[in-house]
Amino acid sequence: MSETKKIIGENVKSYLEAKGIKHSWVIERLGVSKGAFYNFLRGEGNVDQYEQKILKLFRIKDPFYFHREEMALPNSISEKNKEQNFMDFAALSFHGADSEEFKEGMKAFRDIVELIDVLKPLANQSVVLEDDSFDQ
Repeated sequence: MSETKKIIGENVKSYLEAKGIKHSWVIERLGVSKGAFYNFLRGEGNVDQYEQKILKLFRIKDPFYFHREEMALPNSISEKNKEQNFMDFAALSFHGADSEEFKEGMKAFRDIVELIDVLKPLANQSVVLEDDSFDQ
């Protein structure tokens, strides 16, 4: 096995760990067998083919992103702000180009989810009207 293939495999593994992404999720999205994926992470097999699929899955434009020995790892999902977390997750789950309409729709959806999160605890509280308590 070449040293470059081993570096690529190790970098992809580190990238997934830094992003907090499970291997099973990537295997499912790539449509590859578990054995082939773990061989890829060890730098074995058709590394070039799997590397291209990984780059496409995570929308990484630099074809040599995983070739560096000292690769700067991305922030984990928990380190990003809530809006960007949601947009990244939605974009990774969406198979197609993310247009401005998609981004606007996802932002509106995120706002609705946040509103529900705020209002949900209030749904179980009693309402006080003119010093009388009424349960909902």
